[in-house]
Amino acid sequence: MLVVMYHYVRDFDPDVPNFKNLTVKDFRRQLSFLDTKYKFLTKESFLESVEKKSSISDGVILTFDDGFKDHYTNVLPILDDLNLWGLFYVASDHYSDKRCLNVHKIHHLLGKYNSTELLNKGLQLVDSSMLNEDTIQDFDEEIYKDQKLSSSEYGFKRLFNYYLKDFYKTQLLNELCKDYFDEHELHSNLYLTKEELVEIEDQGSIIGSHTATHPVLSTLSYENQHREVRDSFSFLDSFLNMDVKSFCYPYGGKSSYNKNTLDVLKDLQVHHSFLVGNSLVTKIESPYELTRVDCNRF
Repeated sequence: MLVVMYHYVRDFDPDVPNFKNLTVKDFRRQLSFLDTKYKFLTKESFLESVEKKSSISDGVILTFDDGFKDHYTNVLPILDDLNLWGLFYVASDHYSDKRCLNVHKIHHLLGKYNSTELLNKGLQLVDSSMLNEDTIQDFDEEIYKDQKLSSSEYGFKRLFNYYLKDFYKTQLLNELCKDYFDEHELHSNLYLTKEELVEIEDQGSIIGSHTATHPVLSTLSYENQHREVRDSFSFLDSFLNMDVKSFCYPYGGKSSYNKNTLDVLKDLQVHHSFLVGNSLVTKIESPYELTRVDCNRF
């Protein structure tokens, strides 16, 4: 079983010339390649494979992270044309506060502005008391191994996605962003609406949880991890059918979650969850550690 992970699927925008995204044309080309080489797996076959564990069906599953407007405007029409389904993962808190998630502030800052300038500005705002020093070594062993980044892009993403404690991360990113773009305008153009999520579900796809605020879960207590996952599912369940509770870990590497996370998923009766392992699913030892492959590998 090959599970492919997508984020931004959009065409080049001169307003964000450095943006990392897959073009719509290349998305279509990838689907054609995947269909020819592997074929696609039905939703029913996928769910049965997870439940039986011992009998894994061959084929491709498509997953889309972060609940972007791209997934409605660019992805859904193509899936409709090809009679395909997917798993779409949504973080929930931004629907109430209308603030962009920290991870997406980082994407748009780096997409539009010089990464060396951004890193230098960021470092001027940071002191050692703001860092998650106990986990830095674990993160450095796996993060951004498959991404083509300049040293300053790597440094900026590493600092603001992983090294900073959540409180300071939000505080410092807000300080940086106010000098660069209108966050509320970006929010309205970036994320799926509830109505669009309903339409995606009605098309036959699964909407899953990506937590409430998209944190690095392994840096949080059990109680805070539980809140992140519980509140996200509660939000989705308030307007979707949610027949299957599907989840994927923010950031997705092995160091992004821990045993507490797995216990939370079990307690909340989540059906399955995905990490980023860049390998095929050849056996299922745990339904909470299904591996995905980044689309940029194709």
